[in-house]
This record gives sequence, structure tokens and C-alpha cells, in this order.
Amino acid sequence: MSPLTTSEVGTPKALDIQHDTDPARDHGPAKHIPHIGHALLFFIIAWLSLSLAELILLAAAHLHTEEAMRAHQTLVMFAQGISYLPTLAIAWLLFRELWGMPFARGIEWNTLAVRRWWYWIIGLGVAMSGLAQFALRFVAEPKSSPLDQVLRTTHGAWMMTGFGVLLAPVTEEIAFRGFLLPALAIAYDWLALERTPAGLQKWQSSSMHSRAALVFAAIFSSIPFALLHVGQLQHAWGAVGILYGVSLVLSFVRIRANSVAASTLMHATYNLTVFVVLFVGTDGYRHMEKFLR
Repeated sequence: MSPLTTSEVGTPKALDIQHDTDPARDHGPAKHIPHIGHALLFFIIAWLSLSLAELILLAAAHLHTEEAMRAHQTLVMFAQGISYLPTLAIAWLLFRELWGMPFARGIEWNTLAVRRWWYWIIGLGVAMSGLAQFALRFVAEPKSSPLDQVLRTTHGAWMMTGFGVLLAPVTEEIAFRGFLLPALAIAYDWLALERTPAGLQKWQSSSMHSRAALVFAAIFSSIPFALLHVGQLQHAWGAVGILYGVSLVLSFVRIRANSVAASTLMHATYNLTVFVVLFVGTDGYRHMEKFLR
């Protein structure tokens, strides 16, 4: 049996990490975080960081039109990668103050799950990547996507590898599985809460999410995750649909392992598998024309 399905994972104590169940150590009502307001604030920070990075880099390169930006996708991708760093730094500093607890605990990073089940997580990431690449054979492929421009050169391929395996998985998982997924689950449970003293007591005594809330959150947090990549895929909706399915699997692992670190490792493994196939198929990124033809 997979360790991810053991009863240990699903115990209330493992899930209810934001509230003490021992009355002698109680610190007041349970903290329901990150909620919708926190998620919106995170995405605003991310948008401002990206806008500022693009403004600075594109202005420095004297690129002032949409046409010029489309012709220099490597620089645009570099700006996106650079913007992830201040986004994470600001979020780490800001939310630990708002929450009164470490940032990693607030988003349920939980490296213990990775240490316990890393081999299952990596294996599932490789399998999911292979299945997704196989499924792409049956859908319309994007035509001349922005990624193709970045991957025309060995330098661009290496830059994309670093971005896709390191920065993108960490930032995207924190955004969608660390902030948006629990925020939607909290909103669902709040709306479904019985408006009675017993309901209020239940809300204040535990930060656990109902199963229905987690299913709802996984389904709807995966929509913006897939739409984030629409531009890169040139609106190839079949490929976008496959990414939506990938997001559902990432959400499942994050929920079952109670760990954003687990979904991040799987996301990084998924991307790394894609780049390993590309690396081998282009003789170490030396013949990118094999990929582009």
C-alpha cells in the first residue's frame, strides 16, 4: 500500500496544525489561514513584482511595444523568473507577521512528508509526466509558442531548465496549493457552516477542512493554474486541459500528504522529466533544431 494512503496521514492531529487541542495549551480560536484575502494579497504582490521586473528589464533593452516583446521572449521569461524572487521574499516577511507564525507552517510546507515519501512522490511525478507527454500526441499542439523562441538556443534551453525545475515549481505551488487551495476550502466551509452556536463553536475549535471543501478547492484552484499557461501554449486548449489534469493530481498529493513541499517536489520532477527527454533528444541541447522542426 502506498504510504500516502496510510491512516497516519488522515488523522485530525496531522491536519489541525493551527490549533491546540489540549485546553491547557489553547491559544484561542483556530486560525483559518490562508483565507481568500491572503490569497488575493499574494497574487497582487506577484503581479506587481512581475510588472516591475518587466518594466525595468524591457526598458533597459529598449523594448517598448508588444511586437518587440513577442520577439524577445527569452528576456520576458527572464523577467518572470526574476519577479518570483521578490514575490517569495515579500510574502515570507509579510505573512509571518500577519499570521503570527512561521510562513512555512502557515502554508503547510511540511518537509517531513517529503522525507518520508520522496521516492513515491518522485516516481509519481515521472509517471505523470510520461502520461501527459503521451496524451499530448492526441491533441492539437501549440503552433509557434513563445517557449519555442526561448528554446531556439542552447543558452535559452538551459535557462528554461533552471526556471522550470527550480523557480516555477516552488512559486506556483506556494501560490496555488499553498494559498489558493486552502483559501477556497476555507471559503467553502464558511459558506456551508451552520449558523448556530454549535456551528460557530465548531468553526472556532478546528481549522480542519471538510472533504467536500477540499474537492471543491482542488477543482477550482486548478482552473487558474491551467489558465496561467494559456499564453505559453498559444491557446491550444487540449494541452491546457492536460495541464488541468496535472494540477488535480498535484492538488491530490498536497492534500493527502498535508504538504506543499510534496506537491512542489512532484511538480519539479514532472518538469525535470520533460527537460531530460528534451536534453537527450537534442544531444545535450546542442541541436535544438531537432525539437523545433
